[in-house]
Amino acid sequence: MTLHIDCSRRGLTYVPPLPIPITGGSTTLDLRGNSLMELPNNTLSGYNDVKSLIVSSNRLTSLRVDRLPSKLNILDIRYNNIQTLDKDVIKYLSNLGDFLQCGNQWIVNCNENIFMHFLHEIYRRSLGNNLKWWADSVYLHHLNAACPDGCHCCFNRSTDYFMIDCRNAHINYYPLLTHAIPYNAILQLDTNKVEIITHSLGHDSLRELHLFDNKIADLPFHLIPKNITLLDLRKNQLEALEDQVVDFFREREESAELEIRLSANPWKCDCRAKSFLSFLRQKEPLEYTDALDRCNIFSSGTCPEACICCLDNSTVPSMIIDCRFKGLKAIPPLPTPISGQSTLHFEGNYLEALPPNSLRGYAKLGHLYLANNRLTEINQLPENITTLDVRNNSISVLRHQMRMFFDKRRASTQLKVLLSGNPWTCNCEEKDFLHFVKSRSRYVENVTDIYCVGTGKLMILTDESDLCPSGTVHYVTLTISFMLMILTINLMIYIKQPLLIWFYEHNVCLNLAARREFDKQKKFDAFLSFTHKDEELIEEFVDRLENGDHCFRLCFYLRDWLVGVSIPECISQSVKDSKRIIILMTINFLNSTWGRLEFRLALHATSQDRCKRLIVVLYPEVENFDDLDSELRTYMVLNTYLKRDDPNFWNKLVYSMPHVNLRHDHEPDPVANRIFLC
Repeated sequence: MTLHIDCSRRGLTYVPPLPIPITGGSTTLDLRGNSLMELPNNTLSGYNDVKSLIVSSNRLTSLRVDRLPSKLNILDIRYNNIQTLDKDVIKYLSNLGDFLQCGNQWIVNCNENIFMHFLHEIYRRSLGNNLKWWADSVYLHHLNAACPDGCHCCFNRSTDYFMIDCRNAHINYYPLLTHAIPYNAILQLDTNKVEIITHSLGHDSLRELHLFDNKIADLPFHLIPKNITLLDLRKNQLEALEDQVVDFFREREESAELEIRLSANPWKCDCRAKSFLSFLRQKEPLEYTDALDRCNIFSSGTCPEACICCLDNSTVPSMIIDCRFKGLKAIPPLPTPISGQSTLHFEGNYLEALPPNSLRGYAKLGHLYLANNRLTEINQLPENITTLDVRNNSISVLRHQMRMFFDKRRASTQLKVLLSGNPWTCNCEEKDFLHFVKSRSRYVENVTDIYCVGTGKLMILTDESDLCPSGTVHYVTLTISFMLMILTINLMIYIKQPLLIWFYEHNVCLNLAARREFDKQKKFDAFLSFTHKDEELIEEFVDRLENGDHCFRLCFYLRDWLVGVSIPECISQSVKDSKRIIILMTINFLNSTWGRLEFRLALHATSQDRCKRLIVVLYPEVENFDDLDSELRTYMVLNTYLKRDDPNFWNKLVYSMPHVNLRHDHEPDPVANRIFLC
């Protein structure tokens, strides 16, 4: 006889005393939908006779053995707030006929083996034929859902990681994590048969993902948890990783935020995954070597340490050796392909010269990319080359031998040459190269970017006449240059004397304008020779020369000759004691016997002493020299003289006088403080 007591949805916060069934009877107590926070003590009247207790949808937070009926067979605690069970309660519950717990979110710690085993047993029984257990899923607090099928879930308090352990579960699907996990989560799927990774909200919460020994063949970027710190992809079916994935791995590894394991995959050496191959060589060198071995592209040699080798299957299978931007100064020994030609990318390095054809693997190159290096000459190329890129180097000329080589290669195959960005020399000696560029546009590419150094003119717009002017133009230019030179020399000769006089007059550039005097011990600077009929002319000479800026010392008979000495002797002594002889050549002087004598003595003295200079001042009334004897007349005809009516007469006369500014420092120099040297 069963007593049914229905107290459901009464808003109860406690269990009231219960009636005691008749002897041999039992009680079914339905308390669902109330506000109970705990069960009553089993000392409550009639409570121990309860065999079926339904307390679902209440506010229970715990279960205790002393609050459970001693005769209980069925317990329904669904949709409460219970998170854990102690071992005594677990032992009690294990003996029940039915235990319904769905709707509670259990907190399972990894060191609670009994609790973990109990929940796993509930899960196992829910998969059985008993329909009462089928819908009784075990929900975990950390997942906000049930633990994935076939897995064990627990929280490791020592590491603060939530563990989802699906190792060796014989599953072929990726666990579905329906909710975001607000904890550091680790998903362990080692040794299963998972083929693809599927996305779910909880997947993005993973910090570690262990996929060792599965069948993963593809790893799309959007399926990688963005906060992942450890990703184990060993022993899968991966052949390559896309560039975006590689960039993500590099960035995370450089900041020490990710550990990636890649070994034991059948990696391919496909050039479409060149970025990944570079990463693989850096991360797993042996795996990279195994990938090259699987491709079977080398007959000898190994891939250079700084480079990446791969197989290009875009057209005809060929080997590509990528050494771009590695800071290399020379092309290293290269591997030799089993068949066909290979391609070398050597852009952005510091190559200054090409290697000899004896370098291993160099002669097998069909495509050579050398842009942005430091080459100055092209002198050695592989015999079967079909592509040459030497843009942006320092090449100035292309030798005849190489031009012939290109023409020969063009005749036998499709040739492509790129030459732009070099400082090409454009002169008459290189006119053949100009013709080569303009006539070989079929295989010289980017001809519209090839410029002449210096002029900056496009080579295809440059004519041979621009480089090699005709003979007529050459000779006309030479003639004009010669005439300009002669004209310049004549002009300099013409203006030299007035210019030097101006410099000397203004005390400017005296190193250039002044003359050095060798007869510095003479008593007088000049002997003034004139006839007694021209005595009125003397005053202006004395005033200008002795009282002027240069303070010359003059000698003339009115003042400096001694009385009683013969005139010829006085003339001879005055000439001897003077650095210059100034002849005032007037009509009176020409008609004077003594004047002619002084002229002749002065002429003889200057011919014997190179330091003496004869200065003849010719007055306007003298029209010819017919009255002079032949010797004096010849001198006047063949030598220069000063004309008294010249507007620049005094400047010329002063410049012809001794240059007193070059005297020794101990000699008086009245204008020394006003000399400016150039």
